[in-house]
Amino acid sequence: MGMEFYGESYKGNDQPPFVGINTFLHLPWVQSHEELQRVKPNVAIIGEPFDFGTTIRPGARYGPRAIRAASTIPAPPYERFNIETGADPFGVFRAVDYGDVNVSPGDVIESHKRMTQKVKEVLDINGIPVMLGGDHSITFANVRAFAKKYKNIGIIHLDTHADCAPQGLCGFKYDHGAHIRRVMELGCLKGKNYTLIGPRGYWPGPDLYKWMSDQDFQWFTMLDVEEIGIDAITKEAVDRANDGTDAIYLTWDIDSFDPAYAPGTGEPEPNGLTSREGMRLVRQFSVGFDPDRFAMDLVEVSPTYDVSDQSSYSGGITSGLGQRLIVELLAGLALTKQGKKDGSPVRPHKYRGTGNTYHFGKESRPEIPKRK
Repeated sequence: MGMEFYGESYKGNDQPPFVGINTFLHLPWVQSHEELQRVKPNVAIIGEPFDFGTTIRPGARYGPRAIRAASTIPAPPYERFNIETGADPFGVFRAVDYGDVNVSPGDVIESHKRMTQKVKEVLDINGIPVMLGGDHSITFANVRAFAKKYKNIGIIHLDTHADCAPQGLCGFKYDHGAHIRRVMELGCLKGKNYTLIGPRGYWPGPDLYKWMSDQDFQWFTMLDVEEIGIDAITKEAVDRANDGTDAIYLTWDIDSFDPAYAPGTGEPEPNGLTSREGMRLVRQFSVGFDPDRFAMDLVEVSPTYDVSDQSSYSGGITSGLGQRLIVELLAGLALTKQGKKDGSPVRPHKYRGTGNTYHFGKESRPEIPKRK
């Protein structure tokens, strides 16, 4: 599949990383809806340069540009054989960069409408839309497109904050702290199919968490992550998301990570995930999803506050972490698409590891339900 779609560039592209248009991983750039329908990619990267729903530090409008820049270091080939997992998403998926949503500056409603339309265009060709944010209000616009195709949706939400407020700051309905409430109002999400991982700190207060409990929401604070462990938590989240649903949406706020690993975000909060924990989470998640009924977004990367990123020409450590989460997620989906349980890494003769790259500890790997 890789050589067939990407040509000779799949195995190697004799070109410095700073040459060429900064598409995600230097993937082919699809510039129009007509071209998208002709190419029919399995995966389409969509930039959503939008931060009009931000309430504290702006700058996430530059997140898609920074994530793309970080993804080109080191230079592609498209072949992404992971030395730890032995998985290569681009040997399985035809992936393209579908460019950015042309947002309307200052107009939240119109910008969200355009996001919904662009995501719907990818879903209409049965592709996997992967959105680069942008602040977290974009999730509502993206799930709205998802809900046009699927009646019942499971959501897994990685975040410092429980973005379930009835109204955002100062009564704004569509800010980045209210998107889950807006999704619930669409009627596509039941509480039993929602899990939040990573909340900590001092917002929101008890009234909102009581509302979440009444909806049968599940959440795991960072203390829970420490005490219960990632394997058990990811399995429960995947099982809940798959329970009687038609598709799954993963939304990942980069502020779920500790600022030591991801300083480039609008609302940093101490005591978050490490990058190593994030990689384990995303690998565990990825093999529990049906690649034919899935979408995700990565939000709140704000390169202005990132370390080593003064220009977004090569990305900083936060955007670098963000792009790697996406590649790892696609790698696990590619294994499932092939009907495999694990990849095929090259091991030393005296290998001392377990070999269980995608697993849930003592728990069995969740079975993806057969959907109609």
